[in-house]
Amino acid sequence: MRQFASSGFRIWNLGREAKLVYSGFGLFALLAIASSVLFYEDLVGPKTAGVGGYYANEARVSHEPAAATGGGPNIELPSEAPQRIVVPVTYRKLLEVTHFHLFTVPVFLLIIAHLFMLTGLSARAKTVWIAGGWLSSLLHLAAPWLIHYGSASLGWLFPLSGALMALTLSVMTGYPIVVMWIHKEKAA
Repeated sequence: MRQFASSGFRIWNLGREAKLVYSGFGLFALLAIASSVLFYEDLVGPKTAGVGGYYANEARVSHEPAAATGGGPNIELPSEAPQRIVVPVTYRKLLEVTHFHLFTVPVFLLIIAHLFMLTGLSARAKTVWIAGGWLSSLLHLAAPWLIHYGSASLGWLFPLSGALMALTLSVMTGYPIVVMWIHKEKAA
């Protein structure tokens, strides 16, 4: 912690052991970001009812065929494919997911922001990236609530905030890993 309190300390001055710890954390953090993108794409992507259909406060029947589960024998079915019923997310489910994320996202951001602050970027650049990380995360946590209690037409907030969050957190995680191993006195 003394390194974070020292104004002149930079991430590339860390010992090899600390670099391994922070690099390991950073790599796992990047994997977490990637898996979040894949998870949300599977949950509310184009093959499903979409973000609005998932978070909106009304049930819908999709006229798209249900996805095949794979494996098993081929069975000839009538030409009309079964309809997929989309059940909206309940208040309790929204609360559960938000509760979990409000405990994990800030801790994750706290750690990567501290590592990001040790890079040689200007104070202004650090401020912009860190503020972008916090604001996009807040919007991403709020988006399901806005869609659920506002309108399904706000569904665009979810992928936009998710993309901004993935971008800012990836930069705040990846850049320190590169900088700590490739010493640069004058980082951009």
